[in-house]
Amino acid sequence: MASAGAEFWDRFFSRRRESGDDLDWGGLWTKPFLVPLREAGVRTVLELGCGTGNDAARLAEEGYSVTAIDLSGEAIGQARARFGAVARFMVADMTRPLPFPDAGFDAVMSNVAMHMFPDGVTRAVFAEVGRLVRPRGMFAFHLNALEDRPLRARRLPARELEPDYVVEESGQTMHFFSEAYLRELLAGWRQVHLVPVSVPHHKTGELFKHVWRGIARR
Repeated sequence: MASAGAEFWDRFFSRRRESGDDLDWGGLWTKPFLVPLREAGVRTVLELGCGTGNDAARLAEEGYSVTAIDLSGEAIGQARARFGAVARFMVADMTRPLPFPDAGFDAVMSNVAMHMFPDGVTRAVFAEVGRLVRPRGMFAFHLNALEDRPLRARRLPARELEPDYVVEESGQTMHFFSEAYLRELLAGWRQVHLVPVSVPHHKTGELFKHVWRGIARR
């Protein structure tokens, strides 16, 4: 198994829709990026793994021209229905070359969506981000930290496929990132700023995740 595919995520977002429980963390993921995006003079943003479009819509409301992709047609359908008037949504697989020109965006953003892949695929995704961001542009992201692995394992037992890359009983795959690994992936970027963040559950307030918040500049 390389990573959970489109069918997995279509089922995931269908169940969310049917239960009325949209996967939305409010401004938790986007708010920390608003000032850096402004300071960098960003106008166009590509979001990778947009889900049902909440973060893309938040950036669009701030005045950015946003293109957002997700592997799940179900998620994109929901995003278009709710936010299609303010952002462009496309079904696309971030693990494959994307249909956008070199240096086609001022910034690429991805929030807790790029940590689903084995090492080889992860490296290809990071390389594709580098292709898509213009010179002096920005890559803003949140990714699972290595410290999240034992916390997540308490709720979701998993089997390791590669070092720090696991498959859970549901079929969802997860990769956990050390600081050294992230800096290796971003070695070609001019500036890299990484901050460890502990995330409370958006409903209960209990400790839920450990992530890296990153901003890299070309």
